[in-house]
Amino acid sequence: MTEEVFFTLQAIQIDFFTAFGLYTFLYFIVSIFSKKPILKTIDDKANAFISFAGIVYLLIWITGIIVELNSLNQADRNELIHRMFGKYWFGYWVQPLLWVLLTQLLRFQIIRKNVFIRILFSIFLMLSIERMVIIITAFHRDYLPSSWTMYSDLDIYPSNYVLTLLIKIMVFLVFVGIFSVVTNKLKGLKMRDGTKSTEKTRL
Repeated sequence: MTEEVFFTLQAIQIDFFTAFGLYTFLYFIVSIFSKKPILKTIDDKANAFISFAGIVYLLIWITGIIVELNSLNQADRNELIHRMFGKYWFGYWVQPLLWVLLTQLLRFQIIRKNVFIRILFSIFLMLSIERMVIIITAFHRDYLPSSWTMYSDLDIYPSNYVLTLLIKIMVFLVFVGIFSVVTNKLKGLKMRDGTKSTEKTRL
């Protein structure tokens, strides 16, 4: 169960948070050359979706904590509680709560419209604290110039990398579209039920 929760959280982080950060950069680049109203509509839907994804992430994360605490033996449970509330408690709580906070702040229009804040939020959504530590450590490694390589054994070239990023953004926009359709239908049903109840009251 905990493995499934961890996998779901990782999927939300990579497929939604990271993809939203990439989308934001693309959106601001495109908005420089195009001022079509549909771009703003798509951006509003994308922000609404990522805020929803943040709530889902929080609920799954809390569920994972409860499940893990109940599945561990007493010694492991005490160790986990010490990690959660001990001297270095911030290492356990900061990253997930930061993601949740950033996604919920995007509900406010004043933040969505601010280019600097949006870009800053996107960077924090794409780069976790763990990733930042890895990047900083990688830059400070004492490699010899002869051992430097442009690409790894995974054979990832710039063209493939750009294509991968574009596909990730497209998949994210597909989820945004599905989210928009579902929310619009729910709003339609709610309005219809409200109209029916009003008519019954009048009768």
